[in-house]
Amino acid sequence: MIEFERVLEQGRAAQRQFQDLELVAVGGTAAAAHCRHRVSLDVDLVTPHLRDRYEEVAARLEDWEGWTTARRNPPVLILGQRGGVALGLRQRRRAQPLRTLEVSGLIMPTAAETLRVKAFLLTERRATRYYVDVAALTRLLGDSAALTALGYLNLVYPAAGSQSLVSRFAEACEVPPLDLAETPLQAYKCLKAPFTDWAYVAEACRRLSRALVKLELNNVLPQTLDAGFYNDSNR
Repeated sequence: MIEFERVLEQGRAAQRQFQDLELVAVGGTAAAAHCRHRVSLDVDLVTPHLRDRYEEVAARLEDWEGWTTARRNPPVLILGQRGGVALGLRQRRRAQPLRTLEVSGLIMPTAAETLRVKAFLLTERRATRYYVDVAALTRLLGDSAALTALGYLNLVYPAAGSQSLVSRFAEACEVPPLDLAETPLQAYKCLKAPFTDWAYVAEACRRLSRALVKLELNNVLPQTLDAGFYNDSNR
């Protein structure tokens, strides 16, 4: 298995090489770096500039020593590898910039922001790894801070339809992941206890989501990105 430090180094190298793209390491790498509950085998990097500069960025990647392109999906995705580590450059999906800090020399979302991203992906994809990471980030932050962080979900991920993201997240946490049967937690990316126990993960996600949807039903979620959102840079 690829050493996690090698993964982090390739993420750092990409951020040094393409500083103008404002690359932020997200996905499993960010969750693993914050919580150290598992490893990650690749680095997903998001940028607000890929859509507008796709061909330029693709050409610069081709000129980067050691880079090999695996797949392109203009104008939002370029996948490749360098130094035996898979790297992905993606267009940032949301308009609101990510709250970031540096962990192990890598620029990534704060733990609170990483939790928001993971909650969004859990809702959209219902894959086991997102439930695991939500549970791990909740344990890291503590229930109260995790609930505060997710209180801003509807503001940073506006509803595409009539149902809010908070309510969709709560619904997703009440059912098993779509790939749970194919994802044995005891053998998943060096996952550590207690996250190898699905019952623990499921309960952590349900506890958080039920508290969150209760706040929504009582109409006490934040209505603006206030000081509570902007003061999470050290978490």
